[in-house]
Amino acid sequence: MMKTSENKNELTMQEAFERFLENGKASWAPSTLQFYEKNVGYFLRFLSETYPAGLTPGNLPPSVFLEYLVSLRAKERYSNHPLRDVMHVEGTIKNNTVRTYGRAAKVFLNWCYQNRLCSQRLTDYVRMPKADNDQILPLSVEEVQAMDAVFDRQIPNDLRNLCILHLMLDAGLRSCEVVRLQAADVVFSSKCITINRSKHSRSRVVRMVPLLQELLGEYAHVFRIASSDGPFFRKFRSRDSIDSNVIRALFIRIRRNTGLDRVYPHLLRHTFATSYMMGGGNLESLRILVGHYDYSVTRIYLHLANQFFVMDSDIYRLDPVLFRTSYQSKHW
Repeated sequence: MMKTSENKNELTMQEAFERFLENGKASWAPSTLQFYEKNVGYFLRFLSETYPAGLTPGNLPPSVFLEYLVSLRAKERYSNHPLRDVMHVEGTIKNNTVRTYGRAAKVFLNWCYQNRLCSQRLTDYVRMPKADNDQILPLSVEEVQAMDAVFDRQIPNDLRNLCILHLMLDAGLRSCEVVRLQAADVVFSSKCITINRSKHSRSRVVRMVPLLQELLGEYAHVFRIASSDGPFFRKFRSRDSIDSNVIRALFIRIRRNTGLDRVYPHLLRHTFATSYMMGGGNLESLRILVGHYDYSVTRIYLHLANQFFVMDSDIYRLDPVLFRTSYQSKHW
């Protein structure tokens, strides 16, 4: 049982955080719990560094949320990463990242107020920075070929990495969905992959295109993965399940060996969605395939697809098996 101060108004920030997480476990998906563990953790680290004497929820300064956002705006990209010097990155984190970190802290501070741990809403009248509206260019055929060339399919861990990449690129999976994939979710007989209880606790089924069938089948043989044998992706020597650090290391390796500094996990999913619309897919099918809650995000890809279609861009092309109608461009 968790130890806390007897009077809830005397809880430390860490104790309040633990209660916040415990309360959320009743309704949050595992990915949501991880989101708050990580991102509220950043806020608590900021508090401990800024106010080393220590704070409780009841004596947080009224300007603390604003102070946190200001500190985030000045935060360097990958500032705490041990390999930052070889990653060729510069500048501060983007507004969208600031908004993500800030949103987590805001939810936690509002929870503290709602549970009478602090006497005022510390997030009122504090505006988040505007979202970045940068145009995101999907991956080209040549860029995907360069990424694939980084890995030697004959090496077990490289084979696993190719499977991870193409699940995001050819099936639209989120990186967290790849990490959580279970052996029973990959059904070779029906050429389908089940994504269970993902974002918003939604589940869906995606098609296993021929390239994925080949890669995943080869991986399952090399790693001796049985159909009901726990996690699908594992570390080669320990047989433990992979974690998000494996994904990070994979993309650091890609950036280091290809010079493609713009590559990150969600760009592969972004490429899948844009290419799907260019290939003749429709919004409803795409919404189901990528697991969006509504059309507000999915519609973005219709606009992007039309734009790149007019430009005749050489965007990575998905397998035609995904479409009822084929790509329309005469060059494809």
